[in-house]
Amino acid sequence: MSELTANQKYKESKTELSFKEWLKNEQDNGVLPDHETMFNYDGIEDELPKKKTTKKAKSSMLGLNILGIVAIGTLVYGLSQMSNANGE
Repeated sequence: MSELTANQKYKESKTELSFKEWLKNEQDNGVLPDHETMFNYDGIEDELPKKKTTKKAKSSMLGLNILGIVAIGTLVYGLSQMSNANGE
């Protein structure tokens, strides 16, 4: 038989704690593996610093998004004009 999931173990424990509290306690006690460590390939628990997005990068992305929308609109308009010209 396969091993029980954390949710199944929580239900069997009939604890008064919320699932989140119970899970944290079980992970701290070593009964259940810490999911943060499980997803970390080398097992190092240090988090990498998050890179902040600058205003310049955000405005650059906005410009690219607008350019893409205009390009798609122009393409659709051109295709509709070509199909109308071919149909007449």
